[in-house]
Amino acid sequence: MWGNELFSYLYDNLEEAYSAGEDYIKQKAQDAYDSTLGALEWIWEAMQGDFNANQTTGQIAANAVLGLIPIVDQVLDCRDLIANCRLIYKDSSNKAAWIALCLTLIGLIPSLGSAIKGILKILFLFIRKAGGDVAKAIRPAMAPILSFLENDKVRRILGISRIDLVLRQVADKISSIRGEVTAGKLKDLLNSAVETLNGVVARIRYIAPADVKVWLDEAVRIVRSVQEAADSMIAPAIAPVQKILDDLAAALNKQADEYAPSYRADVNARTVHELDPSVAAVNPRILTRSQKGLYGEIISDNYMLNRRHDNMLPVDRQVRSLEDAPRGRGIDGIYRNANPPPPFIITETKYRTTSDTYIDSDGVARTTLLPTTRGTTNYPAAKQMSDDWILPRLADDLGDAQARQVRNQGFDRWLMIVDESGEVVNVTRLDRAANAVESLPLD
Repeated sequence: MWGNELFSYLYDNLEEAYSAGEDYIKQKAQDAYDSTLGALEWIWEAMQGDFNANQTTGQIAANAVLGLIPIVDQVLDCRDLIANCRLIYKDSSNKAAWIALCLTLIGLIPSLGSAIKGILKILFLFIRKAGGDVAKAIRPAMAPILSFLENDKVRRILGISRIDLVLRQVADKISSIRGEVTAGKLKDLLNSAVETLNGVVARIRYIAPADVKVWLDEAVRIVRSVQEAADSMIAPAIAPVQKILDDLAAALNKQADEYAPSYRADVNARTVHELDPSVAAVNPRILTRSQKGLYGEIISDNYMLNRRHDNMLPVDRQVRSLEDAPRGRGIDGIYRNANPPPPFIITETKYRTTSDTYIDSDGVARTTLLPTTRGTTNYPAAKQMSDDWILPRLADDLGDAQARQVRNQGFDRWLMIVDESGEVVNVTRLDRAANAVESLPLD
């Protein structure tokens, strides 16, 4: 879409776009697309965006970066409002959708500022995906937050010197605005957002193609219907929203502690990602077999994150809790390698019991580390972690585009062993047939 080309240009010229304002955006749109419609077409393209469940870390961070640009931020706010209202329109009794709308409206509070607003948008995205569970959302959300805050242009624009100070500033701001989160305030923010949407639509509707006019009219109608229902539906969402804000402020303060210069795990300044307290405190010996499989995955993922390998699996495919449902024998972890080559790492985790059996995410104890799976309609019979086992599963876990990238650019495959000590005790690099090549050092 042409609008995405404009966004790419603005991203590449962020500092100029940030300071120049609306006329700059219009002119660059006109320059990029030689048409009388060019200066406005990007708006309706952008507003047709939705909550993409499979956004990469880079895409999520890029959205936050673009939100720093005047006018673009309003359009992205309208996009989020439309997406929220579409979910509610499908089921007006969906409490989670109303909570998500409230979080979006909180992000529109004028006093937040650009940096805080960008970070909150990322956090609220992950909280929505995690069903309102801040503890489950905070760690995966940190990857795009760091990508946003470590962007050189963003650091210069916002004067960011230390990540921990920004995180603490966000936590403090959340605590300070908590008292503003009332049904009346959120309804006012909704009314203001609807006015902004009406203004944006009015600017482009008269030149839009017929199909776009239909889409815009439907979007406005849906948003207005939600606006009419808001009086009775926002009030019940206030208590859970305030709890989310309280939990989020506490979680961000904890993350700020971890990213402070004095909080380093070793001379390489590797960031420590602490385990969730509910996992760290558990005695793995008393867990069920299914929970031991989940426990092993959580420990190994923590091991990878502490070495700055970025988990590429969608949030809903990442094991975060001992209460998660076992997923069966799919790919446990797909990571961007912090120390390429190769650029990617695929992991399989086994929990080793005291009787030398091995449990993976399906909760079954086996004496063999990497069994040959039975063939199904979608997958051939193959040895776990071999090419024949991994390659058919990549697209299901990552989507076609990222799966193709992993296949073409290459990956290591690691077999990781966790035991009752709660530590990764062995990492073995495998070949394409899933045979052991070498044991890797545990640093």
